[in-house]
Amino acid sequence: MIHGLFIAGAAQQTSRTNKAQTTGQEASRTANRVRNEQQSMKMDIEKLFMITEALWEVLKHQHGYTDDQLIEMVQEIDLRDGKLDGKVAKSEERPTCTNCGRVLIRQQVKCLYCGTVAQRHPFDR
Repeated sequence: MIHGLFIAGAAQQTSRTNKAQTTGQEASRTANRVRNEQQSMKMDIEKLFMITEALWEVLKHQHGYTDDQLIEMVQEIDLRDGKLDGKVAKSEERPTCTNCGRVLIRQQVKCLYCGTVAQRHPFDR
C-alpha cells in the first residue's frame, strides 16, 4: 500500500513538473514573440522618423517653410487638448456613419448597421 502511494505521489509530481515545463516553454515563446514585435515596432518608428524628416526637408526646400513654423505648428497641435505635454489629443468625439448617422465602432471599417464604408479622418486614433 505504501508503495502504491509512493508511485501515485511520484506520478503527481511528474505531472506537475511537466506542466511547469510546458508553462515555462510557453512563457519563453511569448517573451520571444513580444521581443520580436518590439524590435519590429522600433524599426517602424525609425522608418517613420526618417520619412517625416524627408518630408519636412521637401517642404522646406520646395515651399520655403521654416523650422520655426514647424515648431509653432507642433505646439499648436500639442495644445489642442489644453496641455503642452508632447502628446496628440485623442478625440472624445465618437464618429458617426455618414449614411445612417449611428455611432461607429472605431475599429470597424464599415458601419455595423447599414454597411456603409466608414469615412475617417486620416489622423483619427
